This record gives sequence, C-alpha cells and structure tokens, in this order.
Amino acid sequence: MARGEKAYNTTCAACHQATGAGIPGVFPALAGSAIATGEVAGHIDIVVHGKTGTAMQAFGEQLSVLDLAAIITYERNAFGNSTGDMVQPADVAAAK
Repeated sequence: MARGEKAYNTTCAACHQATGAGIPGVFPALAGSAIATGEVAGHIDIVVHGKTGTAMQAFGEQLSVLDLAAIITYERNAFGNSTGDMVQPADVAAAK
C-alpha cells in the first residue's frame, strides 16, 4: 500500500486527486467507483491500456509492472474502497 500510495500520488493524483474524489465532470472519482471496486481484470485493463475517447492514458509502457500492481492495489483499498485485493505484478504482466 505504501508503494502504491507513493506511485499514485506521483502518477494519478493530478487527475483523480489525492483523495480519490476526482474532478466532477472532468476526471472520475475512484472512491466507490465501479472500476476500483469491480472486477480486478477490468481495473488492470484500464490502467494498462487506457480508455479510448477519454483523458485516461495507457500506463502499461510507462510504469513497471510492480508499480502498476501497487497503484491498482492501492486504488482498490484506499478512499473508502476495501476490496481486500492484492494485485500481483504477474497479473499486470498477463494483461499486457
């Protein structure tokens, strides 16, 4: 979680905010979101590959699988989200 929080604050917080609240109408919240609390494979996919037609860029080639796994784990267990999921680097590598 500590590594995920650090990487999140460096890479994701500018858009999704340090609180995970996002910026309404511009960048979606992660707190309580269907992405951050839903199926883990979908969460990995959007972080690795981005989302066409939105500002969500692909981070799969920019960050290590370790940092990506840490960020996704953090997002799934911070901001009031409590999935209990611990994403592994191998899960991210498989999605690439």
